[in-house]
Amino acid sequence: KEGAAVALLGRTFEKVANVCAEIEARGGRALALRCDVTNRADVDAAVEATAKQFGTVDILINNAMTQRLVPFEMATAEDLISTFNSCVLGTWNCLKACYPYLKEHGGKVINMGSGAGTNGEAYMSTYAAAKEAIRGLTKSLAVEWGQYGINVNAIVPTGESPAWEAVKKERGPEKIAQMFATFFPIRRMGDPEKDIGGIAVFLASSDSDYMTGRTLFADGGRCSFR
Repeated sequence: KEGAAVALLGRTFEKVANVCAEIEARGGRALALRCDVTNRADVDAAVEATAKQFGTVDILINNAMTQRLVPFEMATAEDLISTFNSCVLGTWNCLKACYPYLKEHGGKVINMGSGAGTNGEAYMSTYAAAKEAIRGLTKSLAVEWGQYGINVNAIVPTGESPAWEAVKKERGPEKIAQMFATFFPIRRMGDPEKDIGGIAVFLASSDSDYMTGRTLFADGGRCSFR
């Protein structure tokens, strides 16, 4: 809606193709690409296809993730490796592939963190560790890449999703209402487009040119620790 051409990368082509169709129905430009971000060759090919289609790469949003909800004593090294591959290695690969384009003319990087890491969440140790590793990358690259006009920031979002719908169904209205009253000063779940999308647009635009290495919390006030 703000005028960006969007390349969508995902392992399941049908999902990114559906979102691509939604963008085009709104009058936007979009490109759907099957890509496993843990595979560097996949990422390189996708970024090359994006640059070929749209001329270059100006903005990178790293949002790929996987997680397993399990008590720490039951978590395995395989769980940790799988989570880090999706979250951290996937982010690393996309950063590496996009860097030559961003260095050439400046640009924006937006990484997705999680309240699981910033605030702490039970049964999410591997995911929390991976998401905090991404925030570490965010701060380090903000320092390295600032000289090239590249801003690197992070968002910690809390929004409606298929996973959230499953949680609501499992816990029921009373427990959900209690959770909002206890943990959310703004007593509702965020809307992905209106509440979180606006933060992403801000970080992708020239309005945030003097902000880098920061984490913005689009979470209804849920995270109390920074």
